[in-house]
Amino acid sequence: MKFIKKDDFKDSKWSAGVTTEVFIYPEGASVGEKNFDFRISTATCNEKVSNYTPYKGFNRYIAPINNVMNIETAGEKFVLAPYEVLFFNGDDETKSSGDVRDFNLIYKKGLDAMMYALNINNFEYFAKSRAVIFNYDADLKVEGKEFEKFSAVYLEEEKINIEGLGKIIICEF
Repeated sequence: MKFIKKDDFKDSKWSAGVTTEVFIYPEGASVGEKNFDFRISTATCNEKVSNYTPYKGFNRYIAPINNVMNIETAGEKFVLAPYEVLFFNGDDETKSSGDVRDFNLIYKKGLDAMMYALNINNFEYFAKSRAVIFNYDADLKVEGKEFEKFSAVYLEEEKINIEGLGKIIICEF
């Protein structure tokens, strides 16, 4: 188990706000070069309409975490409530609207990944392979240690206990 604290995240500007990279695999890969297998990030969207960077050859999951998000991908429109997860093809033209912070998992096609949100109350979790658990704003502890707000935990084939009540997002890969 490894805690990934806010100070470890990497911020960069994008056309509609700021993207905060939480995790990238393999380590040392670059989102700009698109040489990663999995990338987890959170981003602010402050424009009236935010046009997403296409990720050809990748699949994506997205969920708003603080407000409602209006998103359109491949010509289909969705209204997502906070923590509601949407899967879509990274090749497709995608745009959103709403003043929102979102959470994203982008991964190479041909690989397996899953992203989902849970309301928890003292939760035991087993990572069958790799997983990242993100805590946006809940008062939680992992194995008795503080699980800071706006931070994550990286796991490899291990079981953990999360103490407390709140919402988390789990990315499995």
